[in-house]
Amino acid sequence: MSPHVRSVKMSAACSILSSLLLGSLLTGTAAPLRAETAALELAQTPVAAALPKVDSCAPLVAQLRWHEPFFGTREWREVAQEALSYASPACRAALSTGQADEVAAALSSLEQRAGSSDPQLARFVYRVSCQLRVSSLRQQIFAGTQEPGVYVDCVDAVFALGWTDPQSNALRERYLDGLAKEPLTTPIPPSTLTPPYVERLAPVVAAYDTAKKPRRDVLFHALCVRNTPKSDAAKTVCLGVSVREPGWAKESLEKGNISDGISYLATLSGEQLPQFLPLLHRFDSERRRGRDRMHRMLCQQRLLAAPELLPACQTLAAEMEPRWAHQAKTQEINDELTTYHRVAYGVGQFLGVLSLLIIGHALLINRRRALAELNHQALQIERGIG
Repeated sequence: MSPHVRSVKMSAACSILSSLLLGSLLTGTAAPLRAETAALELAQTPVAAALPKVDSCAPLVAQLRWHEPFFGTREWREVAQEALSYASPACRAALSTGQADEVAAALSSLEQRAGSSDPQLARFVYRVSCQLRVSSLRQQIFAGTQEPGVYVDCVDAVFALGWTDPQSNALRERYLDGLAKEPLTTPIPPSTLTPPYVERLAPVVAAYDTAKKPRRDVLFHALCVRNTPKSDAAKTVCLGVSVREPGWAKESLEKGNISDGISYLATLSGEQLPQFLPLLHRFDSERRRGRDRMHRMLCQQRLLAAPELLPACQTLAAEMEPRWAHQAKTQEINDELTTYHRVAYGVGQFLGVLSLLIIGHALLINRRRALAELNHQALQIERGIG
C-alpha cells in the first residue's frame, strides 16, 4: 500500500470518529435542555397551580412552638398580642373553619403545660384561641368565658362562630340579658353589633345616650344605620340624634373635664377628629391644662386615623405644659426676687431717713445742751463779779 493511499484511509477514519464524537456530545447536551423545557412547561400548566402551597399558619406555629411564650419578664397580654400578629388573614380564615390543626395542637400543648399552676399561660392560650376563632378548640373557648381577663374575647368568639348547640345558645342569651340589665358596666363584645344580636342592644344604646358614655355613636350606628330596626324598643331609640359624641367631647374639654373629653376622642371616627384642631389651638394659646393630653391623642395616637391632622400637628410642639410650668415658676421666682429687692430698697430708704432724723435730733439736743451750759457759765461769772 502506497503512502498516499494510507494517508487517505487515515483521514477518512479520523473524519468518521470525529462525526461520532460530535453526535454523542450533541445528544448529551440536548437531554438536559429537554428536561429543563419540560419542567418549565409543567410549572406553567394548571396542574402546577393546584399543587399545595406553603402553609399560611406556619409563622404562627413557629411562634407558638419557638419557646415558652413568656418567662415572667413580659406581661402575658403583651405576648398574646405579639403572637396574634403572626396570624395572617388566610390563617385566620382557615382556623375559623376548623383547619390548620397544627395551630390547635400547639395551643393545646401550651394549655397542658400550664395546667392549674400557671393561670397566666392558660389565659394566653385562651386569648389567642378566642381572638383567632379556633373553632376546633371549643373546650378552650368555653373555658376562657370563665377566666378573668379573657372572658370578653371568648364570649365574642362564641357570638362570632354562631354555634347552635344548647350550651352556646344559653351563653349568648345569658350575656345579652346581662347587657340589658347592666348596660353601663357590662363589656360589649364586637360580634354582638351584627344581626341578629344587635336588635337586643336597644336598652344599651338608650343607657349610653343618657349617661353620655363613649362609644354611644358606634352602638347607635350599628343598631339604626347598618341594621333595620324591627322591635318597638329599637325603633324608639333610633328616633334620636345619630351623632352626639363630638358635642359631648367639646363640652367636656371646655369645662375642664379632660379625662372625659379624651375618652370621647379615643372612640371617634377619623373624619370627626379635625374639628377639634381649633380647640387644640385655643388650649395652646391660652396655655390651658389638658393641652398636652389633647395633643398626644390627636397628633400621636389618632394621627393615622386622620392624616388631615398632620399639618397642624407639625406646627404644635409636644409636651408644652412642663415648659409652661417651668416658665411660670421662673417668673414667680423672678417676681418674688423683684418684690424682695423693692421691699429691701424701701426698708433701706426708711432706715436711712430714720438714721438722719436720729442724727439730726442728737445734734439738736447736743446744741441745746451746749447753749444751756454756756448760759449757766455766763450766769455764774456774772454772779462772781457782782
